[in-house]
Amino acid sequence: MIYMVYANFGKRLLAYLIDVLMLNVLCGMIIIFYGYYVYMAVFWVAGALYYILFEGSSWHATLGKRAMGISVVDGSGNGIEYGTAAVRYLGRILSSLTVFVGYLMAAFTENSQALHDKVAGTFVIDGSPVPGRYQTGAGQAGNFSGGQSGRQIVGISGEFAGRAAAVSPAGTMIGRDPVACQIALSASAPGVSRHHCQVDYNPQTRMFILNDLGSTYGTYLLNGTRLKSGQPAALKSGERFCVGSKANIFEVR
Repeated sequence: MIYMVYANFGKRLLAYLIDVLMLNVLCGMIIIFYGYYVYMAVFWVAGALYYILFEGSSWHATLGKRAMGISVVDGSGNGIEYGTAAVRYLGRILSSLTVFVGYLMAAFTENSQALHDKVAGTFVIDGSPVPGRYQTGAGQAGNFSGGQSGRQIVGISGEFAGRAAAVSPAGTMIGRDPVACQIALSASAPGVSRHHCQVDYNPQTRMFILNDLGSTYGTYLLNGTRLKSGQPAALKSGERFCVGSKANIFEVR
């Protein structure tokens, strides 16, 4: 089961500042020629179009969010549509009318939701949405109970970056098989076999056990050691490994 990793308040704040700066630069010349009131009217209209069109697009993120590597999804982890983006923007107005307390809520709520997220039923996550692969209610990586062990695998680079998967009691398999693998990467993922490797957790030793499953391009520790099939490696919490290449780096926690 894959869990959403919610974007922290710092990333959201930086994305917001980037967006506001861009809108001010684009609309800034208007105040010189037409005055403050026309500028404010254009700014609000441009802002509405900017947020709705970008967040409802295939990016599901404004330019600021994209620069910070975060995006907007619904409760199932899927990218939002234009209608939801419009509701979310109306919620942003409420967040502004509360003297920005609505924005600050993202720093204190369990799922890092601002007021406008709660109004629209949306979440801001690290990375991009992967339809149908999420379980909601998880909180940020490290703040949820992953399987029975409470342990997880977090994507550091590659298409799984910014997401986390629970280490189940039966082990968590990584590969391209969407049925057998708990972390199923796309067919275009570089160097990844159908059933590439598996991660288990030993509660007695408090170590993660990494097994290569006979992959073509190998499973590697960060020191460059390639694992042999049938010869597992023990990893401590916080250690990383590569699947196929350094294009796909994971960390156990």
